[in-house]
Amino acid sequence: MFREAIEKIRELRERANRYRDQLSKNEFLTRYVLIDPFLRLLGWDVENPELVRPEFSTTAGRPDYALLVEGKPIAFIGAKSLGRQEDLQQYISYCVSEGVKYFIATDGAKWEVYDTQILKPLIEKRIAEWDLTRDEPGEVLRRSFILFRYSPFKEVVAEPLTRTEVSKQPERPIEEGASLTSIKPKPGMDLKFHEIVFPDGRLYELKKWRDILLRTVDWLVVSNRLARERVPVKVGRKRYLINIEPKHPTGEKFRDPKEVTGYFVECNYGVPSIFRYSVKLLRDFGVDPSGVFLV
Repeated sequence: MFREAIEKIRELRERANRYRDQLSKNEFLTRYVLIDPFLRLLGWDVENPELVRPEFSTTAGRPDYALLVEGKPIAFIGAKSLGRQEDLQQYISYCVSEGVKYFIATDGAKWEVYDTQILKPLIEKRIAEWDLTRDEPGEVLRRSFILFRYSPFKEVVAEPLTRTEVSKQPERPIEEGASLTSIKPKPGMDLKFHEIVFPDGRLYELKKWRDILLRTVDWLVVSNRLARERVPVKVGRKRYLINIEPKHPTGEKFRDPKEVTGYFVECNYGVPSIFRYSVKLLRDFGVDPSGVFLV
């Protein structure tokens, strides 16, 4: 699912860039080319009026879309042509008049989700946002989970997936795949995942738990985050995690060294430490580990 979703996001990004001139002049083309496909990606069948209704009638006006659950609108969407902005106050008035909690503003590329019932100024009502043309596909997918049809906007589980609140993500069953930070690893647990997916959409195969650490190192190198001047990488005063030779600062050799793109990684760790060091590496090199998925 993650691979297909990331590929679709890449495709939508290419469309937005390729047809920018036409899309900037035509709202309906933007809806057809960008907005409808993205809603389908998140499980909202735009051809099913039990789930999505365009030009939904309210006492205050007509939002461009309504997302429905059990026949009731849970969110209104205001759509504009690519590069144009919504009149947020007008559309939020639609939500208030109908008692609809959420409003979504989009030009097909940039998406913003607002909780209209938060008693704060308008800008502080925004609980999530992403941009198909600027954010990495994996980051778009992570943030847009708030709109995923099978879990969005339900009071008991919905949490905004923003940079500051990613720790509030509902934990999913480990067998179904999860972000790196949502898993609570235990010694001796079985590996139920087959791939690791990084924020730019790059995928690596997993065969052993240590592959999580090794693939993380490889991705940091190929994405130009980990370079020679940042090595060695320490995990204590007397131990290295990564070095250009398989030795610790004391001269002791790595107990289980594995070479990755010209670096040696110490892999003599149990499952909890593999996770801990992988998460630490990502954070140390400026990457949010909650945007890395095991599937």
